[in-house]
Amino acid sequence: MVNFKKRAPLREQDVVFMPRNGKYARLWRGILLALLFLAVPISGLLGWRLALETQRELLKDHAELLQRQSELLQELDGNRQRYQQLEVDLLVARESVSEGREVIHDLEQQLFRLQQDLAQYQGALAPSALTPGLRIQAFELHATESPQVFRYKVMVSRVGSESDTVQARLLVRLQGKQGGRSVTLPLSALSELENDEGLELDFRYFQVVPGNSRAAELTLPEGFEPERVLLSAQQDGKTLVEQTFDWTVTGVRP
Repeated sequence: MVNFKKRAPLREQDVVFMPRNGKYARLWRGILLALLFLAVPISGLLGWRLALETQRELLKDHAELLQRQSELLQELDGNRQRYQQLEVDLLVARESVSEGREVIHDLEQQLFRLQQDLAQYQGALAPSALTPGLRIQAFELHATESPQVFRYKVMVSRVGSESDTVQARLLVRLQGKQGGRSVTLPLSALSELENDEGLELDFRYFQVVPGNSRAAELTLPEGFEPERVLLSAQQDGKTLVEQTFDWTVTGVRP
């Protein structure tokens, strides 16, 4: 029989692993520390360069905006000067047109007075020149800028005692065709007169009617074709003189 010796039980021991403090471990630790120390200034440098680039872009944009603002101000100043010049040119043009119209108006008045004198001389040669009464010496018709609007003048004179004053009404009617039918229109249907009593006559030697007013304008209705102008001077319902003129434009107003 073999006898085995009983071994003593193993004692519990603490096991501690000690890291190796080798050359490579120290090298990596140094590299990591170096990188850690360098990361802070590098980050700051990168941030500074980024901020510098951003600031440079902002300064560039600001300079472009300032340049654009300067160009717009120059353009605005140029437009303001051109506007002021246009105002001056318009004022000068209006004054020139006004003066031109006054000259034309004076020339028309002179021409009309010459026509009156001529009509009086022609009337003096007529057999009835010395017969007392009214005379329709001249009728003048002018076109305007509107094809439907015309201006007219009538010169009425008298023969008789110089101490007498004629007071009467001059009726103006327009004869023509509208829609294929003959139509006679009163002055109230052609102008701003509110009634058909005609134009007032009150003179000793002669009178030109109407005056420089809106009543001197005849506005033709749409589709109306004028043919003749009927003039009749009446006093207390009695016809003193009447005369018919063909619709003929004798002048052009500006």
